[in-house]
Amino acid sequence: MKQIYHGNVLSMSEDMRRSVREEKNAVFPDGILTEDGVIRQVGSFDTLRKEEPEAEVFDYGNGTILPGFIDGHSHLSAVAYSMILFNAKPSPSGNCNTPEQLIEEAKKFLRTITLEPGQWFLGLGYDNAVFPGERHLTRQELDRISTEIPIAITHVSGHLCAVNTKAMELYGYDKPGCEVPAGGEVDPSGLLKEEAFLSPAKASVVKGPSPSQLMKALEQASDHYASFGITTMQDGKVRKGELELLKAAGKAGAICGDVVIYLAPETAEEYLPKQYPAENPYEFHCRLGGAKIFLDGSPQGKTAWLSMPYHTVPEGQPEDYCGMPVQEEQDVREFFEKCIRNRWQVNVHANGDAAIEQMLRCYEYALLVTKKDGGGNENLRPVVIHCQTVRREQLTRMAKLGMTASFFLDHVYYWGDYHYSSVLGAERASVISPLRWAEEEEIPFTLHQDSPVVEPNILFSIHNAVNRRTKGGRVLGENQRISVLEALEAVTVHGAYQIFEEETKGAIEPGRRADFVVLEKNPLETSTEEIKDIRITATVKDGRIIYER
Repeated sequence: MKQIYHGNVLSMSEDMRRSVREEKNAVFPDGILTEDGVIRQVGSFDTLRKEEPEAEVFDYGNGTILPGFIDGHSHLSAVAYSMILFNAKPSPSGNCNTPEQLIEEAKKFLRTITLEPGQWFLGLGYDNAVFPGERHLTRQELDRISTEIPIAITHVSGHLCAVNTKAMELYGYDKPGCEVPAGGEVDPSGLLKEEAFLSPAKASVVKGPSPSQLMKALEQASDHYASFGITTMQDGKVRKGELELLKAAGKAGAICGDVVIYLAPETAEEYLPKQYPAENPYEFHCRLGGAKIFLDGSPQGKTAWLSMPYHTVPEGQPEDYCGMPVQEEQDVREFFEKCIRNRWQVNVHANGDAAIEQMLRCYEYALLVTKKDGGGNENLRPVVIHCQTVRREQLTRMAKLGMTASFFLDHVYYWGDYHYSSVLGAERASVISPLRWAEEEEIPFTLHQDSPVVEPNILFSIHNAVNRRTKGGRVLGENQRISVLEALEAVTVHGAYQIFEEETKGAIEPGRRADFVVLEKNPLETSTEEIKDIRITATVKDGRIIYER
């Protein structure tokens, strides 16, 4: 079936981007012809109408048509969970601005749901940065919600978890001298860090929502991404149960966009083909992209691994506290060797510059080892996820190694003031997510929101990349701002390159997928302060409308 789309087409082709950079008075096309989900022609709408009079027409008038946005990194399964779990976020995303408010909101939520025997009460998104004294929740406070039901409330970063006494018992942390997985810490107050609750053994203790609940939630989550113009999503660090659920949801038609899946190391061993990443096909909108490993935690949780101490050291930590690694050096080397030998792309969670240094050091070592026996010749485009405090010289090394970066740039808005005053201090905070440096190093970086940490709002990330203004109004790192065009590249052409789909996505050109986002206004012609307010008119995936306002 043939379709014609009418609007101001920002194709993001190489020619179009060059003309914008050179400030030429280019005339952009206003028509796109597609057939069976593939772009056939881009040109004059009137001409295409004359040539294809039987084609179905979608007329968006003065709206702007861009390639569908590509998610640089998030967790689709966790977004689905967030739609059925307790919302512990502060305003404006929730109502939990103090521990007292959180407890009262949790009690209300508990009265509205029915938990199966043994099922845990789970919540997402509490943020101690907004609590009085920046303190974390305690198990005694969560016991006020229930002492009989195990309760776990995950920090907004996803790297800390506050639990009640019943949950401490089930995790096996209720007695002195208890065994904690490597890379994790347990505070007697009920605060669990990193592998203390994220390790497979501990994650298996938790009984969450039923598969049928999650299937419905995945459909809602997929629709939610589409409402932000996203046609290709990601799900990072997927384990076996989540993978089976995603496959089932895809087969049932519950996922409206494409999802690229990065598997946890133990799951990659069983399911990830030993082949070049670009050869992994989509099946029912799901595709295996590679493997995912964590090297540290989060800056707002003060568990990111830094080379210099935190500006304000967490209570109970020594003055030289720099966060912590979560993997042994030898384990990281061996895992990277395995990825290179198996031709797996690897996504590496590394927020702190010490963690990024470990990635560089271990990947360089793995390349040397594998090249000795004839491997390691392919550019597998390893991705540094978050890349929050990367140093300039590290970006130079990343570029030489063919690495890409995906920046969680929204940190500037949501936690920029906290980073400035408590986490990093003024100097280091001014160069978090250094997009200008990455641009100068010619690294094809992407932007992401790490959803469900924050909403998968691509336009808001573009706004933040261009303005770098904190929630409190401070401009954080003016010299790291990038242009609107550069930010658009990050969520289209670079997004496609990062996932080895640059031949089929990321630009509106003949032969590529008919994936579009239609905006009410042209972001290149909109005030930079108003980009966040541009409304999305429609999202099109493979020639099918999956969202329409």
